[in-house]
Amino acid sequence: MNLRLAIVLGVLGLARPVLSIAGAYDSGPLAKPVGPLVITALIAVVWVVVAVVRRVPNPVVTLAVAGLAYGVAAILLNWSLQPFLASAETIPLPGYAGILVFNTLQGAVLGGLAWLVRRAMPGRARGPASGGARAKG
Repeated sequence: MNLRLAIVLGVLGLARPVLSIAGAYDSGPLAKPVGPLVITALIAVVWVVVAVVRRVPNPVVTLAVAGLAYGVAAILLNWSLQPFLASAETIPLPGYAGILVFNTLQGAVLGGLAWLVRRAMPGRARGPASGGARAKG
């Protein structure tokens, strides 16, 4: 697993809350509820595309760790903004676990999707697990 890639993808996910803090979802083309959904979908697509294009050996684990990294980064962002923004409310203790578990599972699901896309791609290397024959020699 590429830990650096997982962390970078997790931090990339902070685009959604940062846009919220900046007020991008208050009006215009990204107004709620459309904006957060579109940005979340774009981040998910980027995660899957990166895992497929980079041929991540275990995309399920890598993107699960990316989801965990996003959860940790989002919690740290919330903590760092609490002294400055009234909207950065304190997260109840069970909320921390929920954030970490949900985002880790979301990353794992996206990793499963990346794995399926890679399997379905033509021209991928075939081995015994995929029904192809391996050359002896």
